[in-house]
Amino acid sequence: MNLEIRLPNVGMDKVEVIELLVKVGDYVNINQTLLIVEVGKAMVEVPSQVSGIIQDIKVRVNDKISTNCLLMLIKTDHNVVTTNDNNMIKNYYIYASPIIRRLAYKLNINLKNIVGTGRNGRILRCDIDKFIQQTNNNSYDVPEFIVKKYSEYGDVELIKLKNNKVSTIKQLNNSWKNVPHVTQFDEVDITNIEEFRKNYNNKLISQNIPIKITLLTIFTKIISVALQEFPYFNSVLINNKELLLKKYINIGIVVATNTGLIVPVLNNVDNKNILTISYELDALLIKIRNNKLELSHVQGGNFTISNLGNGSSTTMFTPLVNFPEVAILGLSKARIMPIWNGNSFVPKLMLPLSLSYDHRVINGLDGVNFINFIKELVLDIRNLVT
Repeated sequence: MNLEIRLPNVGMDKVEVIELLVKVGDYVNINQTLLIVEVGKAMVEVPSQVSGIIQDIKVRVNDKISTNCLLMLIKTDHNVVTTNDNNMIKNYYIYASPIIRRLAYKLNINLKNIVGTGRNGRILRCDIDKFIQQTNNNSYDVPEFIVKKYSEYGDVELIKLKNNKVSTIKQLNNSWKNVPHVTQFDEVDITNIEEFRKNYNNKLISQNIPIKITLLTIFTKIISVALQEFPYFNSVLINNKELLLKKYINIGIVVATNTGLIVPVLNNVDNKNILTISYELDALLIKIRNNKLELSHVQGGNFTISNLGNGSSTTMFTPLVNFPEVAILGLSKARIMPIWNGNSFVPKLMLPLSLSYDHRVINGLDGVNFINFIKELVLDIRNLVT
């Protein structure tokens, strides 16, 4: 006996077929999903009312169909108990908001595999996060049928990413999935430090020393001192049970290249002065430009600095922690701002700071104290140049 499978009433006159999950000849079980349709901004699964073999498929992907449209013919292997549309919808309906459905759709996750912890079994964002973590599903790729759909609107080009870019994507994916991020923002007055930096570089020029110290190298040294004062920022969380405190200080510097982000590491920064740090960072940048960076140059980091620099107009941003590290400092473009000194407004060069950290290890007060300590060191920068 062949049974006609028709589209039930899903709340809209016209819907679009997004994906076909079966083909002619497939055996399907009762309530198994046959196809997915797009209803507004939600993705709705259409199940089989019976078990049997697919005899014919009457629709294709991208078809616009209406209620009661003939979808498939199934040869049943036993007597059929038919149901009306309302019962059918009730049988396959998954309690989840349109936002959650779209997220699951993008992550290629079947909501039937997730147990909802919300009211009446509603699936929440935390349920999806838990599912991803439990299944170790690192794939955030757009499903293939979505990629094909883009070409309907115009010409597209598929570009194979280089290995460096792929590695960056995996690392950022890993960081976002594993680290509960918190970002604290602040500003620090670098008027005096900038004046000192320019004077110091003029001195280097007069001595024919072919190197310049930068704001980045100064902050690299500052961070090395701060990590000694706040050892939790120089740690790794082990299985959510133990904290591994590192006794050495290696600092990674985010560098943007044409093929993606690279984080070369400066080792034992606490034992080096700003001039030495400048030499070593410059040497690493030359290696990056000449594609001669070795694996050892990007390993062993404890803390990362991401510097947008003066080439950006961004005032604040949220840098992602470089997992398994627990903190990262972002530096944005410095700008002149009027600062009240008690009597009048005076122009000061203010540098925006963005400190992101793993909230399992570092709390808000730790973050505030860490930034305040950095600001104190900025005022005593001359003591760091030895």
